Parts: sequence; C-alpha cells; structure tokens
Amino acid sequence: MELKTLQGASGMPMFPEFEHIRRFWMPQHDRYGVKVVAGDYYVTKQDELITTVLGSCVTVCIRDAKAGVGGINHFLLPDASCDILSASNRYGVFAMEQLINSIIKHGGRRENFEVKLVGGGNMMAGVTDIGKINIEFVKNFLRTEGYVITAEDLGGSQPRKIIYNVTSGKLLVNKMRSHHQDRYAEKELELQRSKMATAIHDDVELFE
Repeated sequence: MELKTLQGASGMPMFPEFEHIRRFWMPQHDRYGVKVVAGDYYVTKQDELITTVLGSCVTVCIRDAKAGVGGINHFLLPDASCDILSASNRYGVFAMEQLINSIIKHGGRRENFEVKLVGGGNMMAGVTDIGKINIEFVKNFLRTEGYVITAEDLGGSQPRKIIYNVTSGKLLVNKMRSHHQDRYAEKELELQRSKMATAIHDDVELFE
C-alpha cells in the first residue's frame, strides 16, 4: 500500500489510516513525534518517535526490523473479567489484532516481530488491580499466538511515559514521580467507567 504524504511541518509520509494523528517536533530528541491516546494505535515506517502515557493501561510495542515497520497500541480492559468469552477479552484481542494486522498490512511478517511491553501499574490502591489483569491478558495472548517478548517494564505503582522508535527499536521509559499518581488514577478510573458503559532488558532504557 502506498504511503500518503502528510500535509504538515514534517513532510514525512504517513499511512492513510493515521492521518488524523498530528506530528509535533521534539527538540530534545531532534525528531518528530506522535502521541497515542488510550484506545488508539499507530504504525509507521518513519524515523519518528511514538509517545504515550500509561497508568494501569498496557502498551505493546511491535516492530519488524527487516521490513522497517512497527508501532504501538494503548489499551485498558474495561472490567476485571478475563474469561475467554468476556467483553474485556474481546476488547483486548481487538486492540492486539488492530496493531498486528496493520503491521502485516504494511509489510511486516509475524516471524520477524520484536515485542516489548510497558505499563500495567496499580494506580488505585484498595480496588481491583486492573494493571495486573491487563498484564495477565497480554502475556496470555502473546503466548497463545506464539510471540516472544523481548523486553518488558510492567507493574509497580507509578505512571509511565514512554518513547518508542520503530527504526532503532529503542524504548525509553520514564517512571513518573508520585505527585502524578492521583491525577492518572482519576483519569483511568474515569476511562474504566466509560469502557464499562460502552524484568527490564538492556534495550529498555529509563529516562527522566
């Protein structure tokens, strides 16, 4: 499929299904970036940075280094049910299939996938640990589908900001300070309600 040139400051090509996502300049990294919000995903072949902020949510970063294509998703299961036929499971499977199918559509091959996981923090003490449930779901999904996890930064109690580069495969993780926790806990509780109504490896680098 041909790339569609984005009309904007970068002039870099972008796959048509992602033209609603706007790039922004990240001077500290000397690259353009895109931000992925909860419930969305992004796939690219460009030397750009994909960013998102996570609490209980999980982001799966996948790339095919040989084809030079990859991306991330950002999802939160809408409730605590992990039964194979539950609405939560179907939601999580959809989030994974969106990312995987898009990478394949744009030239990636399953056998070449490099998979990294981030997120799944416990943001709300005293209530169901949704982060743990998200982690269990995504690990079970990847194991069932035969994918090997090459790096992960999961669990804990801090929000994370990540920056992922498909070209290099480099994943930066910033463990955000505790004063951010209440704000992200409130946001994720609101997100959970809306959904219900409708071992770090060397190539994962912590940053501040």
